[in-house]
Amino acid sequence: MKIKIDADGHRFSIPLPIGFIINGFTTRIIENCINRYAHLPITEEQLFALLKVLKQAKKDFPDLALVDVRTADDQKVLITL
Repeated sequence: MKIKIDADGHRFSIPLPIGFIINGFTTRIIENCINRYAHLPITEEQLFALLKVLKQAKKDFPDLALVDVRTADDQKVLITL
């Protein structure tokens, strides 16, 4: 996953491996937040299944844009898989 930001004449890119984002520690945090605020019964096993699907999607669609936001004053945020 890559996060690219272009704002006020500055550009930077943040590469984030999917395995780093969703691992055993973060799945417990995500699970607690979803159960607390969204009241959805999501388990740690389901989040690991999501990780597996995301990794497969990255292989199938390497440059898939998840978020592409552009403002009127030419600021951009692009998050790709």
